Amino acid sequence: MTQTTTALLVIEAQRGDKQAFDALCERYYLASFRFAFKLSGCEQNAADITQDVWSKVAKDIRVLLEPSAFKAWLFRAVYRRFIDLTRQHKKELLVDTVPEQEVEQFKRVEAGLDLRSLISRLPEVERHTVYLFYLEELTIGDIAAVLETPVGTIKSRLHSARKKLSDAAQN
Repeated sequence: MTQTTTALLVIEAQRGDKQAFDALCERYYLASFRFAFKLSGCEQNAADITQDVWSKVAKDIRVLLEPSAFKAWLFRAVYRRFIDLTRQHKKELLVDTVPEQEVEQFKRVEAGLDLRSLISRLPEVERHTVYLFYLEELTIGDIAAVLETPVGTIKSRLHSARKKLSDAAQN
């Protein structure tokens, strides 16, 4: 299929011709899957990426201004979806992974330190901030609203409280 034929199919698909869109799928689906597989190295991830991208292509083909650039547009969409999934996976790993510093802190707590008693020794404003952030799981913005304090001050209090708790746990 030439670039001209592809461009004509894209124009027809943009007008709502299902057969033209099916022809594009037949021509480029496997190529997009191979590219996704090359990026991800995993057949299941490649299948998910490809499916997501083609769903988006079906919805967004009308916004493609240069029909002859369809293949580049498609592959760019595959790459962007791969990047999105990679970033999402990294965030999940960050949430699921406990930093080594915290592991050591937990070991100390288990060895006889009581974290709640350490928190109770913090100055009142830091204690409230720590409580709301860690125990009530409020966002920094929500804590600022609750305590009627600027966001920067809340961040400073959390930083200071963490430092004090870390120092107390090490002693």
